[in-house]
Amino acid sequence: MDEVFRIRIFFRMIKLSNIINEIHALNMSNGAKLEVLLNETKDCDREFRRDLTISHPLKSVWSYSDTGIPFLNPEIVLLYKVKNTREKAHQDFMTVLDNLDDERKKWLKYAIQLHEPEHKWLQFLR
Repeated sequence: MDEVFRIRIFFRMIKLSNIINEIHALNMSNGAKLEVLLNETKDCDREFRRDLTISHPLKSVWSYSDTGIPFLNPEIVLLYKVKNTREKAHQDFMTVLDNLDDERKKWLKYAIQLHEPEHKWLQFLR
């Protein structure tokens, strides 16, 4: 594997301020970007930092690509896009919507109803 694509992540148990919730990195040689989202957890749940009444079982927050790379599930990402929804976020929602199973749609609808009860995406999550 090419050294450019090897990423080593070392974790230390440290308490970060609640103000820090994402880390951005840029590979200056090729322009590749990396975004790391930091989230709150409690017991076996991931908590939505903007509204701690919204949670999701930690074991079902991410999935894996065919090559084994973990990624945040779309319904989790979409919930973050509910606040100040831009056109690109709406396009992302419409693209992903048909690929969400009923359970994921149900959770996203529930979370949006709690967080932004008048949001336009609710009409698509019936």
